[in-house]
Amino acid sequence: MAPLEYEAIDVTDERVKELAQVLANEKAMAILRLLRERELSISEISKELKMPMSTVSYHLDKLLRVGLVEVSGRKYGKRLQEVKLYRASSRPILLLPRPAKQEKTMPFDRLKVITLSIATGLSLLVYWLSKKHYTGSKAQTETIRIFSKGAPSQPSSTGSYIPIILALATFALVASIGWFVKKRF
Repeated sequence: MAPLEYEAIDVTDERVKELAQVLANEKAMAILRLLRERELSISEISKELKMPMSTVSYHLDKLLRVGLVEVSGRKYGKRLQEVKLYRASSRPILLLPRPAKQEKTMPFDRLKVITLSIATGLSLLVYWLSKKHYTGSKAQTETIRIFSKGAPSQPSSTGSYIPIILALATFALVASIGWFVKKRF
C-alpha cells in the first residue's frame, strides 16, 4: 500500500484563515458537496446550484487555493473553447499547531549517514597508510636485526598502536565536523 500523501499546513500560515472562511461559507460548501459527487465545469456548477458564474468562479478560486478542490481535466465547450473540469480533492489536509520537525530533519539524517560513511572511509585509509608506513620501516629494521644477530628477536609493539590511534582520531575528527555542520544549520 502506498503511503498516504497529505498537505501539512502550519496554523500560522495565511491559508488556514482562508480555509476557515471557505468552510464557514455556505456557497463554497455547496460547491464542494457538488464536486464530491462528480466532475463539473464552472458553467455546469452555476446551472446546478443556480448561482452566477462569477460567484462560482470566486469560490472555486478559494477552494483551489486551500487545496479542497483540484482541476481534474479539460473538455471543449460549445464554442470549441477549452473548459476546465473540477472535482473535490482526495488529498487530506493536516493542520499543525506547531512546526513539524521531521520534515526539517530528514535531509540532516542523510547528512549523518554520509558523514559517518566518510569518517569510516577516511579512518580506514589513514589506518592502512599508517600501518603500511610504520610496519614497512619496522619490518626492514627487524629483518636486518635478525640476520645480523643470528637469533630471532621479538618485534617491538610500540609502533603497532599508532595506526589505530590515528584512525580513531580521524574518525572522531570527521564525525565531529559533521555533527557541527548539522547543528549549525
